[in-house]
Amino acid sequence: MGPPTRCAKRNPGVGRQTVETPNFKRTALSTRELTLSAALAAAFVVSTFFPVDAFIGGAGIITFEIVLVPVIAFTLRPVPAAVTILIGSLGMAFLQRGITPVFGFLGILVPVVATVLGSVGFHYRFGPIIPWAYVLAGAVYYLGYSRGGTTFWLIPYIIVVISLPVAFSLKESRSIALLALYTTMAEQVSLNILSIGALGLVDGIWAIITPFMLLERTVATVGGYVIIVGLKRGLGARLPTQEYVRR
Repeated sequence: MGPPTRCAKRNPGVGRQTVETPNFKRTALSTRELTLSAALAAAFVVSTFFPVDAFIGGAGIITFEIVLVPVIAFTLRPVPAAVTILIGSLGMAFLQRGITPVFGFLGILVPVVATVLGSVGFHYRFGPIIPWAYVLAGAVYYLGYSRGGTTFWLIPYIIVVISLPVAFSLKESRSIALLALYTTMAEQVSLNILSIGALGLVDGIWAIITPFMLLERTVATVGGYVIIVGLKRGLGARLPTQEYVRR
């Protein structure tokens, strides 16, 4: 990196003499980000009271929080997004909502990992590679450890894997839809790893779970996209993410 950009300011007390001041990139959270972070963390907790469908394999439910994960990833940079989703997930665990009755505090990792990876995907030029690679690794894990699980399970994984070049060429709303899919599939990968590694769900059970998974990821992708577009139209430039997306 070169030296920081310097902008000249005239010193009125010394005629034509100028004073150079560094133009450092802002790293602190803005008031808008703090406000949105608090609102989104609260919304995440509330969303866990609205079921989407049952979690097959344990005494838990898949809730509307799956829709909020890509929304948080889009709206906030990776660090504030991580703090927001961690607070929201701790609230979910404390209230024993969603998948935490099944996985305990390990369940917190499912939305946290997805939100952070998704935020990187939304906010950096080559960011989509990060959630894409995680989904690819998840597909490999499923093939290696599901012990005969149905290949229909891999349909959304394949969509993600083959769409990476498209993710770099799409603009505006279409890229939002695709990155919302990347984010929610990253959440699915973590859920898969815990389901196989912690619960031992293998073999034919995946054929039963597949229709539920496809429904959940469709709801998360479409719902997340609709909310994001609504936020962009309603708040526009007031969204702090507008300053950082795909820089």
